[in-house]
Amino acid sequence: MKAMEAIQKAMNAYEQVSGLRSYFVNADNATYDGAQERNYFCKCFKTSTKAVALCDEVEAEYVKSAVESNEVQTFACHAGVVKWTVPVHIGNVKGAIISEGVITGTQIENSEEWVAKLSEDFNVSRSILLENYDKIKVMNEDQAQASIEVLQKLLDFYAKYVEE
Repeated sequence: MKAMEAIQKAMNAYEQVSGLRSYFVNADNATYDGAQERNYFCKCFKTSTKAVALCDEVEAEYVKSAVESNEVQTFACHAGVVKWTVPVHIGNVKGAIISEGVITGTQIENSEEWVAKLSEDFNVSRSILLENYDKIKVMNEDQAQASIEVLQKLLDFYAKYVEE
């Protein structure tokens, strides 16, 4: 199996286990393709160039940090969604996997106010944001950490089948 195939299999299995989609960003890739293309809530911000630029900037920073430090980076994006970048080095492929974001129970309680603020800050439809905010997976810190560990174990598992 090739390295990219192993990475894709790990991400597919991760989605089945955690319910979270993810994507791989190659450390050498000159063009950065951000999360606004990959989850429902982030797609709402696609109409805001300000939001897209912030998303790409923050995620590029955390991908670079994960690759350079070889450690998981956890962060909250400009929309308040908690995400993580997991470093990947399989064969000659190096980069990071970014997980689809999650929110906490507290964020659900304050969703109306938060969505109103995001709508105003980025000039995005409040009703569409609110509808898609409810689709974001809710996790506490222990669940998020367990999810990260599952992804790392899946990467380790599939890496064992890579032929150099």
